[in-house]
Amino acid sequence: MTMDPVPPDAARAGSMRRAPAGKPGRTARLAIEPLRVEHAPLLFPLLADPRLYTYAPDTARTSIAALIERFEALERGAPEGENEVWLNWWLQRLDSGAPIGTLQATVTPGSHAWIGYSLAPAAWGQGFATEAAAWLVADLPARYGLREIRASVDVRHAKSIALLQRLGFECLGTEAADLNGEATTDYLFRLACRPTA
Repeated sequence: MTMDPVPPDAARAGSMRRAPAGKPGRTARLAIEPLRVEHAPLLFPLLADPRLYTYAPDTARTSIAALIERFEALERGAPEGENEVWLNWWLQRLDSGAPIGTLQATVTPGSHAWIGYSLAPAAWGQGFATEAAAWLVADLPARYGLREIRASVDVRHAKSIALLQRLGFECLGTEAADLNGEATTDYLFRLACRPTA
């Protein structure tokens, strides 16, 4: 399952600056560690699965070298002048140490963040995505003074829609989207953040 963390109108090219590392975390079943280039060989077999991109505006990298290039861009951070913070983690099961996917957040001006995840098919249907996303929406508001967290999801992606609803997100309506050249429709979701002291 995959949900894209990049705002629909965000620039994806240009000169880059290094992104701050995400804070490590832990849930009942997951270690959540900042994503690094050296994780590419471990994650490549998982992220190469085409099922991850059924509803995500991205495509599988065809080699470890291509995934390393992608991870290098993520480590460098958002394009200069965008005033965004890109945060990326990888997810490992605590019981086996096996990697199962990635977690992302894009913090944007106006006290907002967009979240997303990619989870290997072998880990689907076991609550891992909900567990990781719940950690993220609990952690981000205080660290970045957020007023709300947003997510954009293809209207056909029932599992990600259900995940967001479980976490208390409200649907604000639909918006036109592009899925790798296909005109599609996304639901726009919002979670209001409680003010922090």
